Amino acid sequence: MALVALDASIRLQSRNNESVVKLDDFYLVPGGTPERENQLNPGELITEIRIPPLAWAQNSLYLKIRDRESYEFALSSVALALDVDANTIRDARVAVGGVGTKPWNLPSVRAALIGKPLSQQTFEAAAKLATEGAKPLRHNGFKVELVQRTIVRALMNLGGIA
Repeated sequence: MALVALDASIRLQSRNNESVVKLDDFYLVPGGTPERENQLNPGELITEIRIPPLAWAQNSLYLKIRDRESYEFALSSVALALDVDANTIRDARVAVGGVGTKPWNLPSVRAALIGKPLSQQTFEAAAKLATEGAKPLRHNGFKVELVQRTIVRALMNLGGIA
């Protein structure tokens, strides 16, 4: 999930073909092919992971919310990185997991953070955008609020406000 947040791509190689795919696009949603989780075809290998150089991404954090402490799948998780200058967010990367069949990159949350001050109000407003278009089912509807709270908590911790 952190690699999705950092806009990583992967090189896929087979005997006859080579391609580079953004990791965010590599994972598939169930749609018409629920038996496939990714774009890897028979005979292909992942031969390289490319992460764009972002020196500021060292200011990063991963937060996993789960029912139990050990060996439990995430109910919600977030990977994020912030570039901050004088209390203003210059850039951000945000992705969430545990809420769908793939890690979700959140460009709308990123856009809502850029140029804004480090504050709980900024974080809460941006986190609300994370669940736009979400279609929760009867037994996972709680995750809409949980993912928003997870994002805010991670931003507060990384931003030094918590």
